[in-house]
Amino acid sequence: MITPPHVAEFERRLRWPALPALLFLGFLVLLLALVALSMRLRPDHPRGLPDDAALLAEAGLPDATLGVLLGGLRFEAAAMGGAPVDRANDAGAIERAAAAERVLAHWSRRHPAEPRVRAALGALALARHDYRSAADRFREACERSPHYGEGRLGWGVALALEGQRTSDAWQRRALTLRAVAQFAAVDAAEAEYPAALYNRARTLAEVGRTREARTFAERYVAIEPQGPWADRLRTDLLAN
Repeated sequence: MITPPHVAEFERRLRWPALPALLFLGFLVLLLALVALSMRLRPDHPRGLPDDAALLAEAGLPDATLGVLLGGLRFEAAAMGGAPVDRANDAGAIERAAAAERVLAHWSRRHPAEPRVRAALGALALARHDYRSAADRFREACERSPHYGEGRLGWGVALALEGQRTSDAWQRRALTLRAVAQFAAVDAAEAEYPAALYNRARTLAEVGRTREARTFAERYVAIEPQGPWADRLRTDLLAN
């Protein structure tokens, strides 16, 4: 029986040589391995300050003497050794912050991918009450590491503080809602999560979203029932 030419050509194309077939299967296995690896890799969660002792000594960091006018919010920064005092800085402290910024800015130009130096720059800008610059530096930190707890918390605080000193009601509301979004982006496993949760409840209340504010206030009190922060939420948001 004679096979028609078009059928013979089709059968010929179906008979793959062994080597191309094995290469194709190898590529499939490699792709599956890459997918499995990407699912197992954990996102980067930076902590602390850059690992450069000489840099930190020259910048004088961490500096626990620096304060930040927080307007009732919570904030934590490695550049300040943790939670700073809620107060304005005198001229000497502001100059120290500015000097440290100059050192960090010079170092950051040689390390453009390092998020922690940008978070430190953001914290120092907050100490100088330059909330717009602080927001920019924290944003840069989060662009380099989206799961950066200190970066998200600082970005939200900078936006909220900028909103507090803005006279235009709509602009203030927009900045406050952007701050809420940054507080919401802090992962629950991060050390900054309780502070972000507290701030989230506070800022939601400021824009009149009372029901949501109470929900997050209750969530905060459930994880940290003792202390002045929980007491403030009970008094201000959960009393009724």
